[in-house]
Amino acid sequence: MMKKDDASKFFETLKFRDIEKIRKFSRILSLFFCFMMFFVSVFAILFAWSVTMKPAPVIAFDKEGRRTVFYGGETVESSTNLVRVRRFISDFIGKFDGVSPNIDEDLKEAYNMLTPKFRQILLDKSVHNEKIDMWKNKNFKTQFTLTKLKVVKGALEVGSSLTVEGLGEMTFGNAVDYSGENEKKKTLVWFSALLLVVPVSLELSPDGLLVDFYAGKSFEDFRELRAYLTENGKEYLLEEEKELFE
Repeated sequence: MMKKDDASKFFETLKFRDIEKIRKFSRILSLFFCFMMFFVSVFAILFAWSVTMKPAPVIAFDKEGRRTVFYGGETVESSTNLVRVRRFISDFIGKFDGVSPNIDEDLKEAYNMLTPKFRQILLDKSVHNEKIDMWKNKNFKTQFTLTKLKVVKGALEVGSSLTVEGLGEMTFGNAVDYSGENEKKKTLVWFSALLLVVPVSLELSPDGLLVDFYAGKSFEDFRELRAYLTENGKEYLLEEEKELFE
């Protein structure tokens, strides 16, 4: 038979083992919760950082003073610049006033550079229907080169408008020169446009600009162009002067 002292030692050993198991389980459980709290904290910090990195909504105003809100899902900048204005207007005139075998696609891109109001006006008037029928899939193409740009008035900040005028050259020739003797014709172009400055966004406008009004006119030679500018009080386009914002 087991003695009394031996029995006490046996139960004390069992109690010690149980306590050690509980301690071991508690340590594992504590470590598990520590790791869980660590990962939750890291996730919360990253989530808060991603939220703070989103740009705040920007409120712009159209020509009539109506508010247009651009939310933080877009890549937004608070202003545009003259380099973007030059690139934007060059691309726009090349597609809007030019021709090519893919003129319908070019005009689609140009119409996406318009304000909704101006786009709807042109669509309702069917301004370019005949032009598309005339030049689509024909072997003719134009290339526009901007030679003069003047910001008449306005500002570069989002919500502002810019009135610009300028001169350029439109070169007309074959899209594909099969004969190797492609004779190109060049005309001079005067244009005027009202641009709205909007947040710079791939979804809205990569250059932060939309066209709210546009007018253009072509001339066969410089004398004809000069006569038109002089008659309409636009001699400043012929003068050598620094442009606004430069």
